[in-house]
Amino acid sequence: MESRYYPSYQALQYADQILDSIAEQAPGYQGRLGAYWYWRLPAGILVTFRLGFRITEQRWDVLHGEAVTPRVGLFSAADFPFAVYGTLRESPPYIHDLEGDAEWSNRLYFQMGQLIADAIVWMETLLATALDPRISVPSSFPALTPLERELVVYAVKELNGRFTVKALHQAFSSKISHRALSRLAQTWEATGLLTEHPRRVTIALRTLVEQAGSLST
Repeated sequence: MESRYYPSYQALQYADQILDSIAEQAPGYQGRLGAYWYWRLPAGILVTFRLGFRITEQRWDVLHGEAVTPRVGLFSAADFPFAVYGTLRESPPYIHDLEGDAEWSNRLYFQMGQLIADAIVWMETLLATALDPRISVPSSFPALTPLERELVVYAVKELNGRFTVKALHQAFSSKISHRALSRLAQTWEATGLLTEHPRRVTIALRTLVEQAGSLST
């Protein structure tokens, strides 16, 4: 049975530090509404995070993530326990919340950056998962042209996954203008197929190319 106990405003503000950092690198962030943080991703995916606890209601120590689509409902869930990212097993990090007076405990031992990175990878994986026809219709994602697939393959194999317009234009100047390449990068970034600056190829974009047989896994 789910608890009816909710984090205090102060506890939520501490959790904002984590979710705001995720939002800086994961497009589609809608903000926090009450005790939930929301993302809207392509293919109609709605992602929510909420702060939870594993031991006691006064000890917030896990982020719960869920992803739903109108077509299939809940199709993915992930937990990010703070203790997993602690550097000392006997002193796990958590937000101590007593009667609305919250504070970080063992914050110095918390590898928050790794939790943020894992949450971003999970959301990127959601986009790749959404390419399954059971999750979304094919029209939810663009059909890549042969040149677009070439650009992605080059970025992955030659630029270590970085979608750098300048470097790509130098390699493909005879096939695409700098302006068109910049516009393509902006479009893919807006739809979540590239990360925000510095742009990198996401798992979803790799999956689109792999489905066309242009990129070995």
